Amino acid sequence: MRRLTKIICTLGPTAKTPAQVEALARGGMNVARINLSHGSWEEHRATIRLVKALNKKLAAEGKLPSCVGILLDTKGAEVRTGNVTTPLKVKKGELVVFSPKPLPKEKKKVVIVDYKGFARDAKAADQILLDNGKITFQFVSANRDGSVVARAKQDGSIGSRRHVNLPGANLDMPSLTKDDWISIAVGAEEGVDFLGLSFIRKASEIHDVRDWLKKKKKHVSLVAKIETRQGVDNLQDIIDVSDAMMVARGDLGAEIPFEQVPVVQDVMVSLSRKAGIPVIVATHMLESMVENPIPTRAEVTDIAHAATTSTDVTMLSGETASGAHPLLALDAMDRVLRETENHLSKSRKMLHAEIRNERDAQAQSAVTFGLSSHAAAIVVMTRSGQTAREIARFRPHLPIIALTPDPQVQRALQLSFGVFPLVVPFSADPERTVKESMAKIKKAGLLKKGEKFVLVTDMKSHSESHSTMQVRIA
Repeated sequence: MRRLTKIICTLGPTAKTPAQVEALARGGMNVARINLSHGSWEEHRATIRLVKALNKKLAAEGKLPSCVGILLDTKGAEVRTGNVTTPLKVKKGELVVFSPKPLPKEKKKVVIVDYKGFARDAKAADQILLDNGKITFQFVSANRDGSVVARAKQDGSIGSRRHVNLPGANLDMPSLTKDDWISIAVGAEEGVDFLGLSFIRKASEIHDVRDWLKKKKKHVSLVAKIETRQGVDNLQDIIDVSDAMMVARGDLGAEIPFEQVPVVQDVMVSLSRKAGIPVIVATHMLESMVENPIPTRAEVTDIAHAATTSTDVTMLSGETASGAHPLLALDAMDRVLRETENHLSKSRKMLHAEIRNERDAQAQSAVTFGLSSHAAAIVVMTRSGQTAREIARFRPHLPIIALTPDPQVQRALQLSFGVFPLVVPFSADPERTVKESMAKIKKAGLLKKGEKFVLVTDMKSHSESHSTMQVRIA
């Protein structure tokens, strides 16, 4: 049984050469993520072009994997510590000073932060968290020079560029920074497929990026990353205007009480599927495999839970970007997803989804038709990818083979549950396109000769097009 839940792999120091990235693609990576919080633009451009070159190679082969999407992840309105030559050691109970500028005369240990408004917002925060909560500090006082005195609640070590969270505070900075707008412009120019917009708090921020892209005549799918309380509070509005959603559990777990994260995750997955847009569950899925060759049982259960709740995509971060076992981590996630999907296919064939319009009713009918006829797959002809996404919304436990003439649509569908996209030129005669497509489908290994499939396509009658469903034999 083919894996239907997609996997994103973050590229980085241990996954950056052509051989390493190709190994991840052949191991099951559907989308390559580039995290702009680390590395230089020179490195990022080289990575984008490396993945593009790989896509040309995969297209020439005509087999699976058919392509790899590229996700560019912006920094967002984040606060980080400064660069240090050696990690700063702190002891539980020790008073430490956080400051946006050096304090050469300060006798206490000083942690430099890259945010001038730190003292103002730290006053409103419940506490100060470093590195997604690995070290916690209690606010003590704010000084006139903009520095903050805080007490360490654990022993710890603070390295360079560590993330700082101020849970409970509403940072007085835009979600999209000047650096983000530069990244959006460069990403659009380089032709990435997805922009992961970090720390999104409200729908208008998505509108701003989409309007800018339209003016520049660029099309990039927008992924809203939910990592703040404000983002959770405005969740439905953000879903309504986004192309995909990401449950960014690292920062989210530091910004809201950790016991609320599973609930928010399940709500996000449910609402995103209801809206018919892909949803990604990310961060710490196989964190132990950054160092260890096998996952913990809790991590295995976490991945299985994401699959059971019908998420579209699970994501690997440091596990592939800088971990000791990137291919083993990918293999572990792949194996857990396959086993869980196999189990679910025996107990449920299709998820209930609200029928909002005629297209939803047609999509549900295609899934019902496929299951009742014991088809091996649903084959969809689609120019925009929308029909394939509509069918995926019902989570059929059989492949959805999407035929599209547009390579950009092909890559965009790499975020959608169960969709296997192939590029096929469309002729004026849909029947001719279907016949020419069958050779590509068989070469890709998606259907075998004699297997039954449901074909969903538009057939022309006079001047109009009508959606049709047929059972065919490969």
